[in-house]
Amino acid sequence: MKYKQSQFGWVIILLFILLVVFLCLAYALQWGNNPLTFTPFLVLSSVVVVLGFMLYKLTVEVRGSTLRLAYGIGLINFKFEIDQLEELEIIRVPWYYGIGIRITPKGMLYSIHGWKALQLKYKSKGKSKSLMVGTSEPEQLKRALESNCNQ
Repeated sequence: MKYKQSQFGWVIILLFILLVVFLCLAYALQWGNNPLTFTPFLVLSSVVVVLGFMLYKLTVEVRGSTLRLAYGIGLINFKFEIDQLEELEIIRVPWYYGIGIRITPKGMLYSIHGWKALQLKYKSKGKSKSLMVGTSEPEQLKRALESNCNQ
């Protein structure tokens, strides 16, 4: 069973847009005692836009025996072999874990928004590890992983 879902991080998108607007206004209106010159404005704006493209969405994909998580345009990604799964559990992520890529007491968290996640427990190089994938469809992701793991 194939599965693919993309979640857009509207809070992150809005934050980056507001940051670019602020930089544009600071440059155009020459705010402060030491106003922003063109080169720092261009560098800062470019960095913010590139970071925005790298983090604006999370794509979760199950294809064959691989689970792939990719942020934004795909430069930040994680691949996981489904054959190593031990347990799947739908959980509610505490608000203080935040969004993004986080190290938590329950393992790595990959999330873009929301409080639902699928917790995967697996073995890697003989060690048990845990991974949480934030998704708005944890039941469908769980079904896709279970069906591909049983094949």
